[in-house]
Amino acid sequence: MSKEKSEMTKMEFLLTLNDNIIVQRYYNVKGYNKNAKNSFELYETVIGIQEEIHNDLKMKSITYMLDNEYQIAADPKIMETSMTDEAEDFNVYIKLNEDVIYHRIWDGKVYPPKVRYTVDVRPHLKSVLKALTNVFSTDKLTYEIAGYNLV
Repeated sequence: MSKEKSEMTKMEFLLTLNDNIIVQRYYNVKGYNKNAKNSFELYETVIGIQEEIHNDLKMKSITYMLDNEYQIAADPKIMETSMTDEAEDFNVYIKLNEDVIYHRIWDGKVYPPKVRYTVDVRPHLKSVLKALTNVFSTDKLTYEIAGYNLV
């Protein structure tokens, strides 16, 4: 086994709502594959992370709306999601050192304010970090889709 393959590479997973950090975790990758950042598998993994968070927030939104249905009926402004003029975006960053090697963004205003300001991704962290570690430590990745080279 080469020295490069046995070394650990420190990476960072960061989830924010605009500039506000929701979760930041560092994780080590043994046998880091520098080309993984351009792989279809990384794209699929980050889409999966986004969908997992979205589904969690969607269910919390439903619960919030059911728990507060009478207040919402009496004052629909409770559900007003445009209390700020600026966009409110969720961001997933994958970083190597200080360099962002992958960034995914989606609209946070689709969720009620009480839900989007109280995000808790701790139940998902173990699976998220494991999936990212798996992608960045494997050599068998896809770099071409439908005739397009991803590298």
